[in-house]
Amino acid sequence: MTRIETEIAIPGPRERVWKVLTGFAAYPQWSPTILRISGDLDVGSRLAVRILGPGGRAVAFRPKLVALEPGRLLRWDAVLLHPDVLSGLHEFRLDDDGIAGTRLVHSDTYSGVLAAPLRRLLAANEPLMRRQNTAIRDRTLNG
Repeated sequence: MTRIETEIAIPGPRERVWKVLTGFAAYPQWSPTILRISGDLDVGSRLAVRILGPGGRAVAFRPKLVALEPGRLLRWDAVLLHPDVLSGLHEFRLDDDGIAGTRLVHSDTYSGVLAAPLRRLLAANEPLMRRQNTAIRDRTLNG
């Protein structure tokens, strides 16, 4: 298993950050790494996602929404061929920071037989995730 975890403090309430995260139609206007996302916010539904991958190449996939706690958690699972081959669990978790702000934890957890051999390639997603975090913060504050 390979895990990448990033976080950022956002000076604003979780509800406002959640609105940015789930306002899928607006992503093309502000998001540097998730270029497009659409679909229903229902556990079990498929999303249509287009991201900027490592190396600047756009990648499209259809992950399954596996967890949703409004105002707190958005998690999807993108599977390559079969979960035993490669599964990428992508998560946005929002926590109160104790000072009227929000702590965004943005993570990817990869499993399957390809997770270890692809560790270096998958780790290249971390700077992209950090860029996304900054954009979410900026959109929350200025959007």
